[in-house]
Amino acid sequence: MSLLPFLALYIALVFAPMAAAVRDLMVHQIRIERTRATLNLALRDGAQMSTLDADGHLVGDPAAMAARVMEIWADARIPGAVLEEVTCVPAPPACAARARVTTRGFLGTLSARVMIEGTVLEGIIREGQ
Repeated sequence: MSLLPFLALYIALVFAPMAAAVRDLMVHQIRIERTRATLNLALRDGAQMSTLDADGHLVGDPAAMAARVMEIWADARIPGAVLEEVTCVPAPPACAARARVTTRGFLGTLSARVMIEGTVLEGIIREGQ
């Protein structure tokens, strides 16, 4: 009697679920990193929707800044990621956002929350400075 069928069954029962679990964790981590990168880009771009006031300081329009963040987020289309909150302040121009990433798979439901803040550094207002 050959042990090959028992070995094949053992490998199928032990290693196949482990491979599925590792794949789920990798997919979840990739979604978290894509969410983090997209939010970072969106918040910095949204915070740059600002103008100079009479004193030469940057002042932003919170509604325009938040709209820009949501526009970039909508273009990203990350599966399982939901933008929960966007908050922008005018002076100094800064935005903060929170997103939730959910992945369903062999391990069940994996969930993570990503929070990012983005601001604009003052100092360069014209080319060549």
